[in-house]
Amino acid sequence: MIPPLARLPDPDLPLEVASRFRGFRVENLRHVGWQLFRAETYVNWCGHGQEVIPLPLEDGRVTFVPVPEEAR
Repeated sequence: MIPPLARLPDPDLPLEVASRFRGFRVENLRHVGWQLFRAETYVNWCGHGQEVIPLPLEDGRVTFVPVPEEAR
């Protein structure tokens, strides 16, 4: 048996194309039920909740401004 790391690429499989994440758009917020300018909470990869305020950018994307601990 050949170890997985020693396998050669299969020419019949499509190549992966790297894409660059360009950020969330305002439309993406509607899918998760979030609204602009309102503090929202999400749980990050380690299980801790983080509170952010989504703000729109001129190009239609959204930036997330973290809410400081003392403001909660």
